[in-house]
Amino acid sequence: MADDIQNPASALALSDPSRLLLPAVLLIEDDERLGAMTQEMLSEDFQVSWARTGAEARALLSGSHYDALVVDRRLPDMDGLRIVRDLRAAGMTTPALMLTALAEVDDIVAGLDGGANDYLTKPFHFAELQARLHAMLRGFAARTVTIAIGDWMLDTVSSRIEDPDGRGLTLTRAQVALLATLAASPNHVFSREELLREVFDDASEPNTVDVYVSYIRGKTTRSIIETVRGRGYRIGSPEAD
Repeated sequence: MADDIQNPASALALSDPSRLLLPAVLLIEDDERLGAMTQEMLSEDFQVSWARTGAEARALLSGSHYDALVVDRRLPDMDGLRIVRDLRAAGMTTPALMLTALAEVDDIVAGLDGGANDYLTKPFHFAELQARLHAMLRGFAARTVTIAIGDWMLDTVSSRIEDPDGRGLTLTRAQVALLATLAASPNHVFSREELLREVFDDASEPNTVDVYVSYIRGKTTRSIIETVRGRGYRIGSPEAD
């Protein structure tokens, strides 16, 4: 209920279901006047939820999916950059734009190094904020590759895989590369030699493929990779229980 009171995006979606197709943006801004104006201006192109504190933002992030974040650095209970850093540490790649009065080069560098995708200093023009959000989302979509493997979802950018219940876990880059190679040709049976050549380096031991297949199955489910006796491996079709 609190979410609906603070964030009229859900009410707007009920009155106009087509708004459900708009990107969902979480605005994290403690200034009541600026927050209200920003939410109103962005609501033409986005579903905008608004959090006034870092604690409110974390509560919303734990229960909802957002396509982008607009984060003020000077929040009453924490530095907004801490929210972004924590998300990156958890493997979440949601693009984030820092919105702040801190205009020094060192502050901007700290924000970008901390995981922000873009940085806009106050005061700003709402048209520029809208344009930067659209550009950030286009860039993020262009580099995000999600592969369905049965009822599992592999994100090759974040190196994470989600089980059918939405629980995520992190894989190594080599494990991601192996799964992505198998998934790219689902009907093809890859020999160990093929996988060594395409995924690993020439110095790898012949049993490297078997070891990595075992690692992946141990982290996920045995049926994610199918063994074809005498020939090699192909991608499986793991289903929800």
